[in-house]
Amino acid sequence: MPQPEKAENAVLGFAQVEQFSKRWSSEAIALRSKARPWRMEKIKTAEVLKENPGFDFLPECWQDDPALQIVIKKLLAKFPQWGIACVDGALVKWDE
Repeated sequence: MPQPEKAENAVLGFAQVEQFSKRWSSEAIALRSKARPWRMEKIKTAEVLKENPGFDFLPECWQDDPALQIVIKKLLAKFPQWGIACVDGALVKWDE
């Protein structure tokens, strides 16, 4: 039976595996958990004010914090006029 690490290296490539490992290191997780309250507050404020927090901000949160993906999906469903959608697990602008 192949070891998961070797199979993962074969599929993703070494550079991607290294990046994946850094992303899920304990230090990276700790940094994301510190950023989560600020990001959550900004998303909730956008919901209350009905203002788009910006396409630069949302994908950053989406990629860095899986817990915020649920919140972002609900926000985008509530405000389709912003022109941002979740397609195949990624955020995209409708006009692109």
